[in-house]
Amino acid sequence: MVLEERHLGLWPVTIFRDPCSAGERPRWVAVACEPTQLPREAANSCLVLQYWRKQLHCPPCAEGETPDVALANLLAALHGGQEG
Repeated sequence: MVLEERHLGLWPVTIFRDPCSAGERPRWVAVACEPTQLPREAANSCLVLQYWRKQLHCPPCAEGETPDVALANLLAALHGGQEG
């Protein structure tokens, strides 16, 4: 999926394999933050990721079967939040 800069807006995005997914078909997580803002443990531990996502300071997150789908879901959530 090729996205133009206008679709991303001003949000940095980090995408990583969901540590909570199991099996041959991993899920992916897209987070509206710089990689340095993502706790390293969140990308490696299901328990830490679930805890971090419940925190008030956690940036918007979305999941998907591929990195592109996770990114598209995140963009949809971010743009949906702006319309209200």
